[in-house]
Amino acid sequence: MNISIIGMPLFYGCDKPGVEQGPKILRENNVIDIFAKKHNVIDLGDISVPFLDAKKKFLINPKMKYLNEVIECNTSLAELVYLALNNGTIPFILGGDHSLALGSLAGTSKYFNDDLAVIWIDAHGDLNTHETSPSGNIHGMPLAASIGLGYKSLTSILFNKKKVNPKNIFLLGCRDLDSGEIKLINNLEINMWTIEDIKNKGAEATIEELLRKINNNHLTNIHLSYDIDCLDPSYVPGTGTPVNNGLTFEESQILLHGIFGTSHVKCIDFVEYNPTLDKDNKTKETCIQLINLMSQELH
Repeated sequence: MNISIIGMPLFYGCDKPGVEQGPKILRENNVIDIFAKKHNVIDLGDISVPFLDAKKKFLINPKMKYLNEVIECNTSLAELVYLALNNGTIPFILGGDHSLALGSLAGTSKYFNDDLAVIWIDAHGDLNTHETSPSGNIHGMPLAASIGLGYKSLTSILFNKKKVNPKNIFLLGCRDLDSGEIKLINNLEINMWTIEDIKNKGAEATIEELLRKINNNHLTNIHLSYDIDCLDPSYVPGTGTPVNNGLTFEESQILLHGIFGTSHVKCIDFVEYNPTLDKDNKTKETCIQLINLMSQELH
């Protein structure tokens, strides 16, 4: 396969400095070489993230932090993801916080149009808007914006249309959802398997069920958005919003094996690794293991 590596050194979406160092640390730990063992790799470098003093984070909008900066760098990411896809490569985006999915999803949506499944592996739903968010952190909004809900500047990145049909979204591992998000999931018939569902059914049965739904929806392209906080914090202490009782590494491995086994994965987000919060390099080691696994499974 031809892989394009794109770094997104962004912390503005989560408002916890440190996560922007993720791409640099992963590159220093031979992420390029991991992919190069099996694939042709193009390193497209890092998206330029403009600086803004933290005192001005609410300058543009009182309900969203660093709004203009998040939009600017996500627009650049969307354009680069679209370019990478046009050049016959699979973009692998190293985060950075999960607000980067605003840009990556815009890029894949412009390329694949309606034939796009979004598999969102995350402890959170990221389905808030500026009106429902308790924090004003935009990393809790990218999926809502991608289905056309929320602030127009977020919903219209790259092009002014919803990026994905809610029925083509597949949430895995959620265990920290706001009431507004739950209502949205139910009303829009978004597919979801909570952590309890996965533990009760087993990871194998869960992923089989998910892939059946993708087939039933006649979807042949997958955008995989992987937030490391889907895992139990014992594996990833270095992430900004950890939630107890997460996936085991083995459960995550089974889910990923099923997803990559389709040969339909066309873009990957890898987000929320914060090296400054890590303990004894545990998170770094887990991230390298995960990336190695993804590289081996990608075909």
